[in-house]
Amino acid sequence: MLQIIKRENVNGYEGVLDELSLSGDENVRISEAVDGEKADGYGIYAIFPEYIAIYKISDGGDLMLADGILRSILFLAAMKGIERAEFYNGSEEFARRLGMIKDGTVLEPISDVFDGCQSCKHNI
Repeated sequence: MLQIIKRENVNGYEGVLDELSLSGDENVRISEAVDGEKADGYGIYAIFPEYIAIYKISDGGDLMLADGILRSILFLAAMKGIERAEFYNGSEEFARRLGMIKDGTVLEPISDVFDGCQSCKHNI
């Protein structure tokens, strides 16, 4: 069964973090889409007091997987009361393709992404 889980560490992603110039950044977090033992996709991000930075989304060619990964990451920010997401390194293309942003590299407010769940929006 596919699950999107927040990793406890960045082990195994050192090369990607080097490419993004994020090595050693203590704010960086990774969420993975895991099916059994295998990661099918991931998101690299950092949560700050005023915004969440989305550095990379890897979906293995499956846009619906990217949607799940991105929404799970945005939900983490929304649960902390953060309403601004800034996209970097091409991750904004996923947000555009998924209809989360029209142009630019910023999504605000994040809670708009969850409008489809009117009955549960008060929980965000």
